[in-house]
Amino acid sequence: MGDIFENTKMKLQEGDQLAFKEIFDAFYDRLYAFSYKYVKDNYAAEEVVENTMLLIWEKRAQICTIKELKPYLYKMVYNASIDFLKAKKKIIPLDTNLYDSISYFDKYVIEEETHSILIKALEILPEKCRNIFELCCIEGLKYKDIADDLNISVNTVKSQRLRAIHLLKEHLKHSPSHLFFLNLL
Repeated sequence: MGDIFENTKMKLQEGDQLAFKEIFDAFYDRLYAFSYKYVKDNYAAEEVVENTMLLIWEKRAQICTIKELKPYLYKMVYNASIDFLKAKKKIIPLDTNLYDSISYFDKYVIEEETHSILIKALEILPEKCRNIFELCCIEGLKYKDIADDLNISVNTVKSQRLRAIHLLKEHLKHSPSHLFFLNLL
């Protein structure tokens, strides 16, 4: 699965300010919400995201080495948010009633985190297995169409899909919420 911002990353690497604006506009609100979840401060969350985006601009020459931009940005914001808390000697509060008081804002953050974790988990799959899983489960193609496109049997498609699900379940076995999504496939 390729990065949907591949062309934008190439333009950014060349110093194209419009490419930077496209990435900034596409991610700023989501990253702000994600950072706010940790720092619980509007100005700090803004600063964390703005500094992250500034770092992306400053290190734009290396941006094409980033395989998937979205998880990379989330990881940068997470690390910067934790660094902010450490610098302020704050403790991250644990919300034991998270699911009782979950807001629309939090649901969006959880969805983004879940998506990032599942995409990262796909990297553990062998290439052929991952390709078939993505075609079946993400793009929604039929077994026969995949078999015809890849010049393999329908049974091979089915067995590779099952193998992918088995490997992903094994990889995510300590994360029941992510296993739930795999069980829907």
